[in-house]
Amino acid sequence: MHVAFVITELEPGGAERCLVKLALGLAQRGHSVNVVSIAPEPGTGRDVLVIELRANGIEPIFLDANNYRDFFHAKRSLSVVLNKIAPDIIQSFLFHANLLCGKVSKRFNSKLVAGLRVSEPRRLRQWMMRFQRSKFHKSICVSDDVSSYAQQKLGFSVETIRVIPNGIDLDSFTEITPATASELDFDAIPPLLTFVGRLHVQKGVDLLVANAKSILQACPQHHIAIVGDGPCKQDMQRRIIDSGLEQRVHFYGYRADAAGILKASQLLLFPSRWEGMPNVVIEAMAAKKPIVACPADGVRSLLAHEPRQIVEPTDWAAAVTEFALDPHACDDIGIANFEVVAKSYQLPQMINQYENFYQQILQLS
Repeated sequence: MHVAFVITELEPGGAERCLVKLALGLAQRGHSVNVVSIAPEPGTGRDVLVIELRANGIEPIFLDANNYRDFFHAKRSLSVVLNKIAPDIIQSFLFHANLLCGKVSKRFNSKLVAGLRVSEPRRLRQWMMRFQRSKFHKSICVSDDVSSYAQQKLGFSVETIRVIPNGIDLDSFTEITPATASELDFDAIPPLLTFVGRLHVQKGVDLLVANAKSILQACPQHHIAIVGDGPCKQDMQRRIIDSGLEQRVHFYGYRADAAGILKASQLLLFPSRWEGMPNVVIEAMAAKKPIVACPADGVRSLLAHEPRQIVEPTDWAAAVTEFALDPHACDDIGIANFEVVAKSYQLPQMINQYENFYQQILQLS
């Protein structure tokens, strides 16, 4: 079986990590695999996924599209690439890759599978995907919530959808050691309330900043760690300085050791507005940490066993404070979270489901 994965970019995000692990897993099982990125190769320090692919014998292909103007050139480039490699399955990941693959689909006999990973609320993007949906042979959704969204908002039929949740390499993750005090610029690590993700309105970072002062006043020993970059970063930093909290709210930017920082933390802050199946929540669960989340799609299924971890935005700050001041509850919930990941969200399970689904598609063709 020959599978070509097409993704918007290979920056080290959750969807990108998931694709790389899937591609490597299928290659290790003897399948032929290509990885195509619409965006250019990430720069030094953010190219860990590219390095991992190359170290395992997969040379990613970059179409070098930086903006919408480049998108039309990328359409022709993608056609050339896919015509040359002639895969059995084309699996697209994320909105722009789904859109571009849909536009070139008529030129190939490959089976095109959409990767629907987020319940996207923006109406223009919903309309664009509705227009493309007939181009896809099947679609894979990362959660039941995203499946419902795909049917209700995008018009995909239930017969074309398969739900396959994300998985984590639990053995490798367990070997990661917690970040040290010196790595986090502390003499001794205080109790950390940690956010990991893109600093974007989607992730609810405005809710985090707006409530930082009340949380830290109620929890005088705690600090907040913010791990990630994004368009909201400068505004967040300005507001934290204006609040006089710069000594207790720490911006670490992108960190390759984000998992280690999670392991050194008390809990994960996750006020995201829309999601699909957030990898960072799975990682926090694997790290035996509780999560304080808003009810975004995908989060509900991950945390259904301990629904206290999901609260409305109006109650989010109070819930963070309650968890922060109850370390025993945090430990108990963390253990329960780990058990759920160990049972249902491991990487081999995810790879098995993708492999079986692709083989079913080919057998029926």
